[in-house]
Order: sequence, then structure tokens, then C-alpha cells
Amino acid sequence: MEINTLLIGYVPINDVAGKKPREIRDDKYFKELLADFDLGTLHYVNQTELNWKEKIDEINPLIIVYFGGDYYAEQVKNYKANAMLYCANDAGSIFYRKAEAEEKKEKNRRIFTEIEKTVERIKSGEEEIETIRKFSAMTYNDTYKMITRAIISDNEEAKKKAWELLMDKNGRSDFVWMRVQLICECWEASDAKGKEKFLNLAMKDHIDNGFARELDIHTDEEGIQYRQYEFIYPNGERSYYIRRIPIATKDMEKFGYENLLSKYETPNGARMLLEVGQIKSEMKKYTDFEAEKIYVILNEWKKNPNKTQRELNIIAPNGIIYDKPLEERHVEAFKKLLKAWAEERYFELFTE
Repeated sequence: MEINTLLIGYVPINDVAGKKPREIRDDKYFKELLADFDLGTLHYVNQTELNWKEKIDEINPLIIVYFGGDYYAEQVKNYKANAMLYCANDAGSIFYRKAEAEEKKEKNRRIFTEIEKTVERIKSGEEEIETIRKFSAMTYNDTYKMITRAIISDNEEAKKKAWELLMDKNGRSDFVWMRVQLICECWEASDAKGKEKFLNLAMKDHIDNGFARELDIHTDEEGIQYRQYEFIYPNGERSYYIRRIPIATKDMEKFGYENLLSKYETPNGARMLLEVGQIKSEMKKYTDFEAEKIYVILNEWKKNPNKTQRELNIIAPNGIIYDKPLEERHVEAFKKLLKAWAEERYFELFTE
């Protein structure tokens, strides 16, 4: 069974004579990446509209990978609606900023891993090509209705698959908007008690990720009780920023509950759930950046434990630069953070 996969924006170089170092580097990256996956029968074409349209008409691809921005990928989707479309990072984007290169390479690997799984399912008979084409051609509203029907159905297997599809980070780009729409609709439909559960679930996600902790219940001057949560900085220190969630009473109406949220500037459920993902993303950027600095310090310390903190470019929290080596407690603290934030980098330096 032939499964045609079209790559738009990358054409392999067969002869490197006269090619620039950048072109050779980009070609090497893509060849090594593609060699790791079974993606069906690969076809290549550049990003010129006439060329990719002709190629699509010629091979009728089931899967298309566009190396470039979402805007032009959407044009490809409009032209070939019944193909699975993925928007991946091109070489220029990957190698533009060294600090972001690994993250963008990992995104590409996730995309090709997902494509390989699809190819495997088709080859094993688990999925039919025509079924995939019909799903790929569905409009936003058609797809959203299908997913929500499955989620509220009594079929647990269908419900599970619908959630997996909706939460798939490598799926269709409009799934993120479907998640937002579903969250908003659930919030609007919830009664006061449902809204309270909604908010506490979002805060539980913060707690599970180490971003917050629960405090004692607060009672205001009107006798209304609130669950309290304090946000925590990445290093574990208190932020003293408290979020209060009203505890709904038996007869409280949902609009009355929403009015209580404004008293302590508590976000609604939709905003709070979206906030969880945003904080995770920002926290990851912060910890990656800090972990790399800690790695450099520990690497230098390991080579020469007698190097002073000034030589290691360490500034103490009080702003003082000490002309003395790191103490054991400092080293252990750095090790703990590096292992928590970048375990692979930790094991590059230390084995247990």
C-alpha cells in the first residue's frame, strides 16, 4: 500500500558542489531527521505555489508537511483539504537562534513521530486511508461537534479517544481553539457549585506542577468562605500572591457566584485553565535558562573547586560578589536545582 507524504519547503541536495555551508548544514539536518522515521513514500517540492499545487495534483498525498509559517500552510490546507497537514519548523527558523534550536528540533521530531504512528496504523490495517481523508476534510464546526458528541456520550472508549484527539499538541492547529471553546462553554453552563469545582481543579493543576500551595480557608466580613491558594516562585520561595475562590452555598445562583469573583480579582474558569498552560510554558523557559547557567557553574566548579564565586560569575542574593569558593551547601543546592530542571544535563556532570 502506497502512502504518499509530501514535504513542502525542503528538497534534498544531491550534489553539494557550489553550495553554501548553510545549505549543506540544513540539508544534513533534514536528511538525518527523516532517516529516523517511516513516513511512507516521500516526495519533495519547494514553497513556490505553482510547484506544490502541481505536485499535490500529481501524487494526491495523504500527508503534507509544510516547513514554514501557519499562514502559507493554511493556503495549502485550503487547496488540499482531505490531506493531513502538519506545520513544521524550517531550517532557517531552527538555526536562527541557538537558544531555541533544540526546542524547535524537538517539535519536528514530535510531528514526525505522530506521522510515523499514522503510517504504521494504516499499514497494520487499524485505519483506512479514506477514513483519514474524510476526517481531514471536515470543517472546524463538523470536527468540534463530532468531538463534543463523543465526550458527552456513554461510550467510554469514544470519550477517551475524543479527549486524546482534542489534547494532542501535534494535531490540527485549530484544536487549540476547540479546547478554548469547550472550556468556555463548560464554564458558561456550570452552576455555582460547578464553577467552584472548575476553579479548584485549575488550582490543583497549579499545585501538582509546584506553582502554588493551598492555605487555610478565609472567611470575609459577610461570612462568605473562600479557599485560598498562594503562588510559589520556581525556586520554591513564597510569592505572597494569594488567590481566593468562593465556596458556593447550596442556594447560590451562578451569576451571584461570578459576582463574588470580582471582589478579589479572581479569574473565571476559562481564563484560569488557560493560565495553567501559559504558566507551564513560561516556567519551562525560565527553568531551562537558569539550568543552563547552573550547568556552566557546576562544570567550572568540577574542574576547579577552588575557583572563587567571583571567578564563577556568581552574585549572591544580597548583591555581594564573594572572593571565596562555593561551600558544600551551595554546591548541593545547585545540584538539586539542575537535577530538577534539566536531569540530562545533571547526569552529564554527575553519576549516582
